[in-house]
Amino acid sequence: MADIKGIDVSYHNGTIDWRKVKQSVDFAIIRAGYGRSKADKRFIYNITEARKAGLETGVYWFIYAKDAGQAVENAKKCEECIRDYRDKITMRVWADWEYASDERNPQTKKSRTEIVRAFCGYMKSKGYETGIYTNADYLKNKFGSLGDYPLWLARYSSGRESYNPLMRQYTSKGRVPGISGDVDLDIYHGKWPPHTKPRGTIKMGSRGADVIYLQQRLTAKGYGVGAIDGIFGIRTLEAVKAYQAENGLKVDGIVGPETWKSLG
Repeated sequence: MADIKGIDVSYHNGTIDWRKVKQSVDFAIIRAGYGRSKADKRFIYNITEARKAGLETGVYWFIYAKDAGQAVENAKKCEECIRDYRDKITMRVWADWEYASDERNPQTKKSRTEIVRAFCGYMKSKGYETGIYTNADYLKNKFGSLGDYPLWLARYSSGRESYNPLMRQYTSKGRVPGISGDVDLDIYHGKWPPHTKPRGTIKMGSRGADVIYLQQRLTAKGYGVGAIDGIFGIRTLEAVKAYQAENGLKVDGIVGPETWKSLG
């Protein structure tokens, strides 16, 4: 398969014409925000319009944290910002720790590794696929073992690839119709399209990531489930039945292919 080309963007790329962008690339990794409290001002516009244009989309979060506890606070804010757009995220949630993160909060190799792991661990607990954005200097000198996480590698020079990344950012000076000025360009090396496996049938008593997603979708559509806790209890059952009754589905409280399709 030929390399799949994409971009990564943030508020700093201005107002993007996503229909024009789609003529040149197949995916976009979109900044959702940074730190413990800041959403990207254009995140909602970018992810909504990119999906409308037909691009696959992922998100990244720029981490500012002094320790693993603050990394979890970063992750909680990230999850808050992206939860209503979960169904649009097909290319992971990426933990982004860069030189600017270290300038604000100097770290050791051990503490820096704990921070990105804490961020990813929290997002995984909420049912998201994760990965880590970094460069060769960080991999060689500033991080401990990260081998169990997919890698989005920033490497602009040509030459032999030694880190086997899932995705590579290969320039910050790209040009793409629909974006004014320079933009980061990326190549994706994984399977395409990058959709996760179909969600399984769940019912009363089920637990896990699929239940979390179900609870998030029901809540977003106005069907209260109580706590979003990944446990298919009585409140979730009642919400499922109410949703099924009001949307022309078989009212059995079981979430199978037809109910998943309707929920989106």
